[in-house]
Amino acid sequence: MSRLANLALLQLEQYDTERYLAASRDIDESVVKRARWTGRLKLTRLLSYPLGIVGANTLIASAVKTAEVVTWYRTSARIAQLKQRGLRVVAIAGSYGKTSVKNYAYDLIRTKYRTVATPESFNTIFGIAKCLEYEVDAKTEVFIVEVGAYHIGDITHLLTMVSPDIGVLTGMARQHLERFGSWENIQIAKSEIAVYMDKVQGKLVANGSDEAVVKNVEKLGVKATWYPNSPLAKRGASRNEANLDGAKKIARLFGITNFDMQVRQVKNRFEMTIKRYGMKVIDDSFSSNDIGFVEAVKYLGKQTKYTRILVTPGLVELGSESNAIHLGLGKGVIGNADYVMLIGKNERTANLEKGMGGQV
Repeated sequence: MSRLANLALLQLEQYDTERYLAASRDIDESVVKRARWTGRLKLTRLLSYPLGIVGANTLIASAVKTAEVVTWYRTSARIAQLKQRGLRVVAIAGSYGKTSVKNYAYDLIRTKYRTVATPESFNTIFGIAKCLEYEVDAKTEVFIVEVGAYHIGDITHLLTMVSPDIGVLTGMARQHLERFGSWENIQIAKSEIAVYMDKVQGKLVANGSDEAVVKNVEKLGVKATWYPNSPLAKRGASRNEANLDGAKKIARLFGITNFDMQVRQVKNRFEMTIKRYGMKVIDDSFSSNDIGFVEAVKYLGKQTKYTRILVTPGLVELGSESNAIHLGLGKGVIGNADYVMLIGKNERTANLEKGMGGQV
C-alpha cells in the first residue's frame, strides 16, 4: 500500500493510531478517494518522511491534545463570563437525534430570544469553541450546544466546559460500539448528562420513547421532563415527531408556547423529499445506528403505493457485534422493501444479505 493510502486511512480513522493499525491490514488504494486533504493531513504527510506515519501522528496528536486543553479552559472561562450576563445554555447528548432536536429547538426559541446553535454536527471541544468565538456575543441569550462522545467521560468533560442550564438526552443506540467497547459502556456514557444535570440541579429533558433512556434515567433516580409526553406515551411516534416534541419541551422551559412557526427539515436525517430524481426519497444517510436503521426500514415498509427500494452499505463501528446486528437488521428488511441495493462487498453487506435469506 502506498504512503498516500496510509495517510488517507490515518485521517479516515480520525488519527486513532490503534484503529489505523488494525484497519491497515485490509485497506486498499480506494481510501485515497475518500480523504480530504486537511491542514493536519498535509502536516502528517510532511512529518511522515523523517518520523514515519505513526511517529508523525504521535507528535501531532500530542500537540493537538495540548491545544485541546488550552481551548477547553478558554471556552469554559468565556461561557462563565457570558452566563454572568444572562446567557443560558442548552446541551444536547445522545446516540441519535441530537442535531435534529437542536435545530428544531433553535427554530422555536429564536422566535423569542437571541439564540445561537452550534452548526451541523459541531460537537467537540474545537467545534464548540469555534462557534462560541465567531457567533456568540454579549447580546446572545441562549446558546444551544450539541455534545458528542466516543468514550466514557467525554460528555461530562464537555458539559463541565459549557455549564448547561438544561440538558437533553435524545436516545441510546449501538452507535460507535467499536470505540465504546460495549453496549453497557454506551449507556453509561450517554447517562452522564443525566448525572451532571442532577449534580448541578439543572433541568433534564429526556426521550421517553427510548426504552434504554427511560431505564437508565429511572435507575439513576434523576427527575426528567419526558418527551413525547411521558415515558409510557407515544411509543409509536416517528423519529421526527419525537424530535419535534423534544424541541417543544425545551422551548416550553423558556416560556414559549406558540408553536405555529415552521421548523426546517434537517438535511440527511430522515429527510423526505420528492424532488430528487423524480422519486420520493427518504434520506437517512447521516445517522449510523441500529435503532435509526430499524425505524427507517419500518417507515419504508409503510410506503405501499410505491416500489420500495432500500439502499445501504450497512452500519459502521459495531465491533465484534457487527455480524449479529447486521444479521438481525437483514431479517427486519423482509416485507418492508421490494428491492435492496447493498453498497460494497464486506461482512456488513454479507450478513444483511444472509439475514434477508433471499426473501427480498
